[in-house]
Amino acid sequence: MEAPLLHNNDIEMRNQMEHLGGQDSLKRKTSDSSNPPAKKHKEDPVDEDGFSKPIPSSTTMGIDTPMDPDYHRLPKGIELGNLAREKFAGIMMAGLRDKYEIQIYCRLFEHFSYYPIYMFEQDLWVPAHEHAYNEVVRFRTPPSVLMAQARLA
Repeated sequence: MEAPLLHNNDIEMRNQMEHLGGQDSLKRKTSDSSNPPAKKHKEDPVDEDGFSKPIPSSTTMGIDTPMDPDYHRLPKGIELGNLAREKFAGIMMAGLRDKYEIQIYCRLFEHFSYYPIYMFEQDLWVPAHEHAYNEVVRFRTPPSVLMAQARLA
């Protein structure tokens, strides 16, 4: 009985496996293995337009007196991140206790602190705290009540 014919690829693959000493995975070949690849330099966080984030003021945030965060008063696992002192003051002003409400508040507060909403009809900027708290209240409200309010409006 004759041995089955092997194609060139099969022969090369077998030779590579024997040459590697039975390793299961193949290693990437590099031209110079002694020098690691150069690391890319990280730049400052800049938007697509080339401008950095604006620094939020107390008027755009709606928080006049920031407070040092006391993580014992927050649900377990909550990290405040950027603007932590202002977020904590807003959470205490709003009386928020639920983990999900605090997460919603923090995300909206941070976004609208950097990018506030401008109301053209009234010619004023909506403070981030006010907008974030109103969204949390809307989150609390059952859908049936929201539908009834929409019908009345």
